[in-house]
This record gives sequence, structure tokens and C-alpha cells, in this order.
Amino acid sequence: MLVTLPARPPTRGRMALLLLRPLARAIDWGPLAVVAAFTAGLVSLTAYGETLAGGDALVLMRVCGTLLGAAAAFGLVDAMSADLGAAAVPRWVRQALRCLLPGGAAIAIWLAAFSYVLTRLPEGALFPVGDLLVEMGVCLGIALAAAATAVRLAPGRQAAMAAVVVQLAMVLGTILLPQQVRLWPPTCGFGYWDQAHLFWLAMLPLPYLWLIFAGRDLRR
Repeated sequence: MLVTLPARPPTRGRMALLLLRPLARAIDWGPLAVVAAFTAGLVSLTAYGETLAGGDALVLMRVCGTLLGAAAAFGLVDAMSADLGAAAVPRWVRQALRCLLPGGAAIAIWLAAFSYVLTRLPEGALFPVGDLLVEMGVCLGIALAAAATAVRLAPGRQAAMAAVVVQLAMVLGTILLPQQVRLWPPTCGFGYWDQAHLFWLAMLPLPYLWLIFAGRDLRR
């Protein structure tokens, strides 16, 4: 006599992989696509046909990093974000994937822009990718964490817009700091560059810890 054993339920990791494709279709990619096109135009057309000054390139990469982080925040908008009922995949898994997909795309676009900007700099110009990537990582983390918090309170694009406001307020607030504590040095590798980037590196984990806390299940 044959006995049919019950099918083993898929693991959480397997469920997350199965969720990737439908979730990728559900994410609002529009803002990121617009910012990607803007980034391409900005790094291509600024001083078109000329060598790009290091200070100008620095401003370009910071503007692009801030805007890409803000656009990635729209990926956190989820029609099920306020659902307290049982689900096959926990909320924190869905939110983690919604961070990884647009966040990873934003970083990839930024790195592509960075690579292109390097080709336009004078030979031997200092342009440290690690330090600039830390700046971009903080901006991206703040936008995602603010969006993850906002979607707990309100559905739809207004939650992502709230996150954009928080991120831009942070950027403007740090730009307007006095000269002695300025966190966005205008010249790569000189003056207070190292001190500012030690601060950014120390701050880097904080928005992602906030993001983990904001992505937890609503019933907790």
C-alpha cells in the first residue's frame, strides 16, 4: 500500500525567491527611471565636450546620489503595508526585497555614472569611489528608512514623498553647517575630507538599523 506523504512546505528563503518576480513587477519603477535618465543627461551634458573639473564632478555625483536614493524610496510603497492579517511571506521579508531591488538598482546606476565621470576627469585626478559611495549609502539608507516608517502610517505615494522630504532636509541641513564642521568637502582628498568621511562612515549603519526596525511586522 502506497502512502502519499504531504508536500514539504517551501522554506522562507524559497518563498522570498518565488516572490522576487511578482514583486519586481509591483514596484513603482517610474521615479527611478526618470532619475536614471536625468543622471545620464547630467553627467553627459555638463561641460559637454570638455574635461570635467574635479569639483564639478563631485557636485554631480552627490546630486545624482541624493536623487537616486530618493527615487528608490518609492519602491517601499506597498498596498499590503498596513495588512495585519496572516501572510505566506512575513512583512519584513516583503519590505526587505522592496529595499534590495530598487536600492540595488540605484547603486548600480550611480556606479555607472561614476565610471563615466572618471573618463571625463583630467589625468591623475583624485576621485575616491569608496568615500563617495559611503555618502551615497547614507543618503540611500535615510530615504529607505524614512519610507519604511512612512508606509506604516499611510499608503500610496504620499509615504514616499514624505521620505524624500526627510532625506532632502537632512542633505540641506548638513550642507548649511558652519565651515568648521562642513560634511560635504568641496575638494576630493584635501582639507577636512578625511575627517568628514570618518563621520559619514560612522553614520552609515544608523539608517539601516532604523530600516530594520521600521520593516518589522506591524503586530509587534
